[in-house]
Amino acid sequence: MKLYETMVNNNGVLIHVTEMHRELRNEQVPLVIIPGLSESFEDYISIMEKLSPRHMVVITLRGRGQSDVPASGYTLDDHINDIDAVIRHLGLHSFVLMGYSRGVSYQLGYAVQNFKRIQGLIIGDYPAVHTKLPEGWVEFLASLPPWRGKALFDRMKLQTLHALQKESEKVKLWDELAHLTCPVLVIRGAKPHSGLSLEAVEHYKTVLPQAQIVEFEQHDHNIFEPDADMFIQTADTFMSEITSNH
Repeated sequence: MKLYETMVNNNGVLIHVTEMHRELRNEQVPLVIIPGLSESFEDYISIMEKLSPRHMVVITLRGRGQSDVPASGYTLDDHINDIDAVIRHLGLHSFVLMGYSRGVSYQLGYAVQNFKRIQGLIIGDYPAVHTKLPEGWVEFLASLPPWRGKALFDRMKLQTLHALQKESEKVKLWDELAHLTCPVLVIRGAKPHSGLSLEAVEHYKTVLPQAQIVEFEQHDHNIFEPDADMFIQTADTFMSEITSNH
């Protein structure tokens, strides 16, 4: 399956973009994916293949994968600007935006500023909060097992992780979500170590009354394993409904 790879210049920082089924961009609503904290497009190739045929875009944010690794510039706004630069470069005027884990805060930060472009949101196991990463966070993250088969330092440089921690600030996005009237799918892993508390689920229900909340009973925070088909079926149904109404 053909992948189209592009580097988008965002004020001197090159952002790696991967597209699949670009030829379908005018025939259906595209899906734009914002990966989790340390992830890059490689983590989503199998997901993209299973959701085919559909025009899909994965944005590998700064400091990850094949994107540039600046010494600084890792605030919430810097990441939102990466997304904005890619969307403008690709000329996308309406799309479904998916975020996973910490990628949700970047996703929602972009969405509330560009809500007229958003045809739908898929929120992957994370609250509408950009968290402040505490001292010692890098060491804690490094002590965890490999994520989806890949060790942390094969994903990101130590200096990048420290910059992410240093420049992080707590930003609550709940109140701004009221601007969003599009369909919303919130996915939560129901097993221990989910990234989305039941309290946060209730918060989503309050601020996004149109949201569809789906719990994956056999998953923790990793909503793609052990059974990726749960995600594929749920996301595919959600997007098909949007496409048919578009």
